[in-house]
Amino acid sequence: MYQEKQYFRQLWVWAILAFAMTVTLIQSISANQYTGVYIMVGVIILFAVLRLEIRINEEGIAYRWVPFMITYRQMHWNEIESMRVRKYAPLSEFGGWGIRWSLQGTAHTVSGYDGLEIWVKNKKRFILLGTQHPEELTELIKVNQSKITV
Repeated sequence: MYQEKQYFRQLWVWAILAFAMTVTLIQSISANQYTGVYIMVGVIILFAVLRLEIRINEEGIAYRWVPFMITYRQMHWNEIESMRVRKYAPLSEFGGWGIRWSLQGTAHTVSGYDGLEIWVKNKKRFILLGTQHPEELTELIKVNQSKITV
């Protein structure tokens, strides 16, 4: 079984959050109103625990966003038409990282430029799951390619 957990740990994300918290704190102190600070603390906690989990096992491929999705979204092997590991351009293809939609498909990414593109049968759009381990996924796809029925 393959499992991957990805967290938002990019320095630029935390720099933006720290800047926003500083500005909010300064404004809150001067106005003696702390609602913004509470909201920013909540956002920072959210980014600290937010993660994309991907697992691949005998049943198929599943993913979820913790803490928003309690259960995994499952794609069984017999529902998959094709899949491949590929490089993607997060900004030009999807407008950034996170859960992003485009005309061609939906991306679930945290960081980086590698992803697993999955075409589900009877769907006109693909699902792209970002990965930090493209070589390992490429090997796993080769092993499981026979489970995909056309």
